Amino acid sequence: MIRPHQERPIHLGSPGEEISIQDLQTIKHRFKRLNQLREQRVQDFLLPRQQAFLDVLALLFHCNFPMLPGFISSTTPAGIPEYNPGIRTINAAKQLAKNFNYTRPVSLVYPIEGLFLMGSVGSIAFSKTSDMDIWLCHQSDLLPGAIDELQKKATAIEVWAASLGLEVHFFLMDSKQFRLGENTPISTESSGQTQHYLLLEEFYRTAIYIAGKSPAWWLVPPHEESNYTGYIKHLIDNLFIPEHELIDFGGFDAVPAEEFTSATLWHLYKALHSPHKSLLKLLLMECYASEYPQTGWLCQDIKKAVYQGDFMSADLDPYLLIYQKVERYLQKAHSHGRLALARQCFYLKVMGSSDNTMDSQTRAAREKYMQHIAKLWNWPVSTIENLKYQRLWNIKKATSEHAVIVQQLTQCYRMIMGFARDYVAQNQENSNDLKLIGRKLHAFLEKRPGKIEIITTRSEVYSKESALSIVENRLPDGDDGWALYLKNVQMATAGDFEPIQKCRTLVEILCWLVINGLYSKQLQLQFSSQSLKMPNDEMHSTLTQINHFLTQNFNDDPPLETYQTPKAQLSSLILINMGISDDEALCVMSERSDALSYGMSRECFIQTINRISLSSWGEITSSQGEGIEGLFDSLTDIINNNKKPLSPGGLKFVCHTPARAKGIIFRVEAVFNTLVKLFAKQYHNRAPRYILPGGTSFYVFQSVNQTLGYKKLATKKQLLNELARPQEQFSTIYFDQAVLENTPIQLIYSLNRPQVIQLFYYESKADTTIYIVDERGGLHIQRHNKANPGYLLKQYAVFLESILNRNLFETLLTIEYCEIRKSVAGDFSSNPVQFKATPPNSELNLRITGEATNKGIVYTIYCNEKEFSSLDHGNQVFYAAYQHILQFRNGKVSYPIYITDIDLPFSAFRVDNPEQLQTIHYLNYKQKIEDKFNV
Repeated sequence: MIRPHQERPIHLGSPGEEISIQDLQTIKHRFKRLNQLREQRVQDFLLPRQQAFLDVLALLFHCNFPMLPGFISSTTPAGIPEYNPGIRTINAAKQLAKNFNYTRPVSLVYPIEGLFLMGSVGSIAFSKTSDMDIWLCHQSDLLPGAIDELQKKATAIEVWAASLGLEVHFFLMDSKQFRLGENTPISTESSGQTQHYLLLEEFYRTAIYIAGKSPAWWLVPPHEESNYTGYIKHLIDNLFIPEHELIDFGGFDAVPAEEFTSATLWHLYKALHSPHKSLLKLLLMECYASEYPQTGWLCQDIKKAVYQGDFMSADLDPYLLIYQKVERYLQKAHSHGRLALARQCFYLKVMGSSDNTMDSQTRAAREKYMQHIAKLWNWPVSTIENLKYQRLWNIKKATSEHAVIVQQLTQCYRMIMGFARDYVAQNQENSNDLKLIGRKLHAFLEKRPGKIEIITTRSEVYSKESALSIVENRLPDGDDGWALYLKNVQMATAGDFEPIQKCRTLVEILCWLVINGLYSKQLQLQFSSQSLKMPNDEMHSTLTQINHFLTQNFNDDPPLETYQTPKAQLSSLILINMGISDDEALCVMSERSDALSYGMSRECFIQTINRISLSSWGEITSSQGEGIEGLFDSLTDIINNNKKPLSPGGLKFVCHTPARAKGIIFRVEAVFNTLVKLFAKQYHNRAPRYILPGGTSFYVFQSVNQTLGYKKLATKKQLLNELARPQEQFSTIYFDQAVLENTPIQLIYSLNRPQVIQLFYYESKADTTIYIVDERGGLHIQRHNKANPGYLLKQYAVFLESILNRNLFETLLTIEYCEIRKSVAGDFSSNPVQFKATPPNSELNLRITGEATNKGIVYTIYCNEKEFSSLDHGNQVFYAAYQHILQFRNGKVSYPIYITDIDLPFSAFRVDNPEQLQTIHYLNYKQKIEDKFNV
């Protein structure tokens, strides 16, 4: 018995059985009637001026008329088979172009094979904010120039549609290429790079036929779905239907398992920013995967209804079909919590979100529709009423919903990864697209200390809070923590309330508050803390700075290709001394105005550092540090890990310290700019060092293995030892202004050059000081009491030229001599000195040589022609030489002994090869032995 609105069932035989050509035509007409019904629903939903878009859509691609929207040229590919515009279309065209007159094309060549709308446009979920995806199918043999013309026309029509208030996206496609898996088009809801068959299933389920050839899939009966390719071939070969009447996108007779993995990951990716919109599709992917390899496609349900004849009476809404399948799946699995979430997602999709502009008539009709669905599927009585309060969500409700959603996303992720392990080949599981989406999911879902959680439901918050409280509390491990509460809460009463967010640091709370949309200038904030003081103006100023920083710099949804490259920091905001705005120590005045080492007591004004950083993978992280080393830790981390090229604009400083803020910011910006200039790029054969004061200490910055680090030197002596340290390559020294002032060392290093040994001498009333900077920047300092400068230079020159003459170094080095002078004003200057090493014969020639043996170094010391060896004197060899030297002294007068040459194996200098050896090694060894001789 056939029910009202039901037509007779049609059975198309398998190959070898009877197939009625009339039945084939009937199936085509049934599908077209179903599509006309869907198109009319869309038209009914559109505004009158928007309805013209669908009225003339096919006509615009059927002919080229200069006054109609999208006209490019008269040679733009045009013409659609089986299309003849009706009266409504022609009248709509005349409204757009008064002189339009339709003439049937005489050509039998039709470059446009078909036009189809797809996606939510033909479903109950379509809204005024929905977009329209349109497949514009063209012939496979179109030349590239013709395809370009067609794309220009499609783009121009998109612009025209936008003027009507419609968001339209055309996707040019070649059905042959698509069927072969080449050049897969995408929709705004699907990634053609990560799925093919599931996109095809969505097309067959949601597509609205506008004009052109009929999809071949219509004519493959449900029982022959697994034999799709063979059945189409049978129909064409046996002339049941002409091939030129069909457009063939393919079937589901060979769906690979990796499609479910890629599609699920894609919808997980979309769900991070539109969870309710994507969760039903995620659950659908889970249903499909659970049925693999005998998947029950939803589009087949539509096909079965068409073949059975009840397609006009059954509710075949594409979005309802998703919900029904998910409902059955979750009921069978007894997943009541997930089922409640699925119902919520379906309701929100149909009824729209809080910012929806749905008119009252449409809203009333959809509310009635939802009541019908709830009754049909036996929803709890209170479900609809509870879901209506979606528009009244506050941040507490949104946060709790976010937790539920993240749990579901995580469960879906684990499910599909398990499916991939069971069904997907390893090379497919590790494909590039899956890797990128996996990185995106991990970056968003991973929880770690300091990372700011972005709630997926923040856009659903309708009721914004006017008052919040930030309260310091004690964590179970004894550390301080912070909590955010609704309304007015104090530390003393905080235990009686449930916080909406808890974090270890204050900056995390502030950042979470801003990024999740809770901050506004009108927000009243109660601050309760023992360790920090935050006046209301400082609190709002800090929040304003954070809000501006995130608004200007943060992208919460980076393009997928961003995850192709390793994660890198993009920009940072550093808050200095946040909540420490009334420290009396910062009010002391002094002529020494360096904020890092202020006054006679060398006070550092940097007390705390709070940093917010943004990554290229859409993450927000925070960190906290103490004092100047907390600042330097942040600066070096930015230099090392920020995306290159790095510029000073990648970092912003904020400080609210009264009377000192500008000076502090100016100082730390100058330090950072210097670090960027010196270390943001890697230089070949150059390892600069930057030295600046911090408190009572000094800090040396240098890159080692392309990583910038720093070391603390507590005293001036440690600093000089650092300057004397051998270097692997030439190291230019950059001194901060307040380092080693009242010494000529800054002047000396300003003249330093690679491959040059520079000897400077400075004569004062009491002594003469020798400064030697070697070919790699190592500094040797030696003070000589009551010494004749000329005699000293002669001794050093003999020594330096002796070691150079043996060609111990890889390249030929030169020696320069300079005199340092000091003006009355205390300024140092340098003057070159012309000097040659020609020691008189009467001088003592003291050479120290040695060779390496299994038992250590065997020394041989030559005092003029006298030889002293470890073989004769053992470990007393230096003492024996010293006793011999004393014989040359007149009346046992004590005067310095100077070594004229050193020729020792590498092990004596604790190096392994000649490339490591530099002049500073010899100078340090020379001084060590001379100190023993000159006791």
